Amino acid sequence: MCGICGIYNKGGYHADKNVLVEMNGALSHRGPDDEGYYIDEGIGLGHRRLSIIDLHTGRQPIFNEDNTIVVVFNGEIYNYGKLKNELEANGHRFNTKTDTEVIIHGYEQWGFDCVNRFRGMFAFAVWDKRCKTLFLARDRLGIKPLYYSDVGDRLIFASEIKGII
Repeated sequence: MCGICGIYNKGGYHADKNVLVEMNGALSHRGPDDEGYYIDEGIGLGHRRLSIIDLHTGRQPIFNEDNTIVVVFNGEIYNYGKLKNELEANGHRFNTKTDTEVIIHGYEQWGFDCVNRFRGMFAFAVWDKRCKTLFLARDRLGIKPLYYSDVGDRLIFASEIKGII
């Protein structure tokens, strides 16, 4: 199942790791196999993992080659094999066998339009450190939920409302 959560601070100050850990803990039933965090200026991302694909190198958050783009992901991209081949033909290098990494390289290749190429059920958060941009997306039918709340100078999101509360 997996779960994601995060805090985007519009003022640019660091996310409170204790709050992020608490948010992620509220999602522990969604991913009992592992948890991961990313905290940097203006952003905090959390992930709970239920290991299904790439059991050994699929730990999240996952980064691009130069660590300027990071993703947390819940779901499955059914056509990731085809997309991976296309992205590799365009010079992208993959470090895992997971569908999560296709999101990062897809974002690098196609920008926000990458979401139109993904077939599956998904919710994800991509943080682009270069331009300080948070990209949140979910599948068209909302099979994988993504809740958010704009609270003052923060945008808070999670796979379940209780991760926000």
